Amino acid sequence: MKTAGIILILFSGTGLGLCKSMELTTRLKILEKLAQLLLLLKGEIRCTGATLEDAFLDAAAKMPGEYRLFLKETAGWLQQRPGITFDEIFRECAARLLPLYKLSEEERESFLSLGEKLGYLDREMQVAQLTLLEEELGYRIKTLKSAMPKQQKTYQSMGILGGILLAVLLW
Repeated sequence: MKTAGIILILFSGTGLGLCKSMELTTRLKILEKLAQLLLLLKGEIRCTGATLEDAFLDAAAKMPGEYRLFLKETAGWLQQRPGITFDEIFRECAARLLPLYKLSEEERESFLSLGEKLGYLDREMQVAQLTLLEEELGYRIKTLKSAMPKQQKTYQSMGILGGILLAVLLW
């Protein structure tokens, strides 16, 4: 019985390490999808001269799953609720529909601040703001990609070693 418990502790520690490692991969994928979303919005505004509503709807057709839903719902709210600011609409839809809770607080706030910067500007400034945030996301993605292998290995090793330590203490 004791041996089975120790084996379970070892597996649990390993599982925790792998879980933290996978969180980094998920975070990277979310940042890449947000960068793709920004690129599509920028292209729609710059190349077609679309309004924010139209840009969001057109970009929605090219994005998968929850990102498509976010873009469609944001565009729908823009059409239906003229008294609410774009920032409020953007933040509400993003917080409810996108997996932003998996990002760091700084990354989340950086993306959410886009709502206040896009809502009132002309096309050139909207494109400039999208470009600025796209560059910032690109930098964060590059930084995360370079640090990720080392962090993943650390998380995995710490999970295994934590499990071993706990098993030895309980033995």
